[in-house]
Amino acid sequence: MAANKEAIAIILDVGPSMNQAPPGVATPMETALEAIMMILQRKMFAESKDEIALILVGSEETDNPLAEGDNYQNISIANPLGIVDFDFLKLVQTDVKASTVSGDFLDGIVVAMDHIVNAMQGKKGFGFKRLILMTDLGGEFGDDQVDNIVASIKNSETELNIICPDFDEEDEKGNGDGDASSGSRKAKTPQQRTGIAMVKHILEEVQGDCYAFSEALPALAFFQSRQVRPTAWKCPLEIGADIKIPINGFVKVKDYKLKQSWKDVYAKDPSMEVGKLRTYHKNDEEQTEVDKDDMVEGHRYGNTLVPMTEDDKTNMKYKAEKCFKVLGFTKTENVKRHEMMGDGCMVVVAEKGDETAGVALSAIINALYETNMCAVARRVYDARSSPRVGCLIPHIKADYECLYWFELPYMEDVRQFTFGSLPVKEENPTNKKFKPSEEQLSAVDSLITNMDLSKAGQDEDGEPCEVLKPKFTFNPHFQRLFQCLQHRALNPDSELPELSPLIANYLRPPEEVLANCQGNFKTLREKFKLEVVKKKEQQTGEALFKENGDSVEPAAKKMKLQSNLEGGITSLAKAKVTEVGSTTPVEDFLTLVNIKEEDKFDEACGQMQKRIQQIVLDSFGDQFYDKAMACLKCLRQQCCKNIEASQYNKFVKEFKDTLISKARRDFFDRMVLDKQCLITKLECEDGVSEEQGKEFMSGEAIKDEESAGEESAEELLDEL
Repeated sequence: MAANKEAIAIILDVGPSMNQAPPGVATPMETALEAIMMILQRKMFAESKDEIALILVGSEETDNPLAEGDNYQNISIANPLGIVDFDFLKLVQTDVKASTVSGDFLDGIVVAMDHIVNAMQGKKGFGFKRLILMTDLGGEFGDDQVDNIVASIKNSETELNIICPDFDEEDEKGNGDGDASSGSRKAKTPQQRTGIAMVKHILEEVQGDCYAFSEALPALAFFQSRQVRPTAWKCPLEIGADIKIPINGFVKVKDYKLKQSWKDVYAKDPSMEVGKLRTYHKNDEEQTEVDKDDMVEGHRYGNTLVPMTEDDKTNMKYKAEKCFKVLGFTKTENVKRHEMMGDGCMVVVAEKGDETAGVALSAIINALYETNMCAVARRVYDARSSPRVGCLIPHIKADYECLYWFELPYMEDVRQFTFGSLPVKEENPTNKKFKPSEEQLSAVDSLITNMDLSKAGQDEDGEPCEVLKPKFTFNPHFQRLFQCLQHRALNPDSELPELSPLIANYLRPPEEVLANCQGNFKTLREKFKLEVVKKKEQQTGEALFKENGDSVEPAAKKMKLQSNLEGGITSLAKAKVTEVGSTTPVEDFLTLVNIKEEDKFDEACGQMQKRIQQIVLDSFGDQFYDKAMACLKCLRQQCCKNIEASQYNKFVKEFKDTLISKARRDFFDRMVLDKQCLITKLECEDGVSEEQGKEFMSGEAIKDEESAGEESAEELLDEL
């Protein structure tokens, strides 16, 4: 078993000084209990196997194995080392109270160390030990065992964390009013200053960490998932037939899925789960029940369901062997960011302990990095998986080198969309009103600069740093769910709490960013004038009957005079035609062509040409050829009528190449037989010559013409 569990002893000072605070300010005891609850809840939601013990310093009773005479008094082990459960949470929530006696926090550290060592005996899997001391340092302590405590912590490789009041610079200078000047803090006592000096000495010796209560609570306010020990995906990286480099792949980024799923429970007894029983029935009048063994899965093929047995499905699967093969190399800029798909990112490194593999992979990584190239590879996770194509991008840092693996899409995965262009085109001057001015562009550019998250925060040294980094940003959805679950578990009869302010901060821009952008918001409002567009009021029945003032009687009907009385009810129900549709393309085309108020012939012809291509190319066999031929005939007739033969001829020439390249030659043969090819001068004055028309059709559908001639001759003989 891997040694990845942690043994934690929380040492809590419950002396009287922990229960003192200015009015309206939480006491150190309340803050410490809240921090302990957060630690325990994080372990529970993470389903952690870590074990935690709670030792109280300054308790009314003494309960520890080291107590003898006057030594180690008022120290008790409230909860022995073990996995966190709800009993532990209830103990901290209800039973731990401040006492009236003080305890020695250094003695508490000794008791905690002794308890961890004894409790871990016979247990396997522990790799880390940690002590967490929570105190305001207001109680008396003896320093005669300091050297022994430091040596014990060092020898046992135990980590020490202390949560206590702030270490203020004013206190270091001896200013006793350093804390009181803030108005919300209690001034430190001489005993606390002595305790701070002792704590600093111990932390320097054991290289421990110290946190103020104000720093610990925000860090502990988030629930974390259980950290899973990384498992390597092992497979040789193949380049060609002769190069094979043993590599290990580790998941770097992966979409997190909640392991805690909702369960159906009995409302009157929530501790009892409810099972499900599923039965299958025919879709007939009797709802005949069918045994599951008598069922097979089917896949719809057109209107028919095709049954597929388990054996068929097994044989149908593509069989591939586990592999990681490089298919080739390309420039890194050829792999677009939006083409990186899959459910995460994998880090590829050389197999641990194989120096030869490390040297070979390092050479490839550096060569790719220097030439700004990446590798395109084929990856099969195992024999049950489908092959995936992805890219290997080099990544070099000061202390390590690796390749990042991203999956790339297949043709079926790509969605092609066409959007209107925002920039103004010179040939289309009607859109100039949408062109932003230089002042507007500058205003937006300044807004983007001031909202730059990479420099919005400040680090400990006051230098600009990035905010909302993914590795420090928790998912607000999961945090809210965990917050509600733990509240309902501990308070079953109360309402759910309000959204935590710490969680809410992730749902709004950082305050520093908003402060920097106030001037930009004002400038944008000035540069981009917005007008309120009034919505058209809906004409209600009551409003129609009130056209003559306040009278509720129907208004007198106004007769509408029309010069064209055709259409009747049909024309009233028919929607206005704005483009050539796919349902009735011929009718739509004729409607657009015959509009007298505006010349839409060229636009209608372009739409009809696109519609013809779509109908032919989307046709299953020759299913929609008749519809496409009707559209083509109508387009040809209108082009002849409006003396626009050149437009039709240009389309037919391009359409012929498209049909041949898309394996639709049968439709072009049909065009030749129906004489729907180029328009000649015999039909329209701007058509092509008769020789050009024959040359365009030469060699096409000769076989069909000959067979048609033979059939017509046989029919003529039969008639004679």
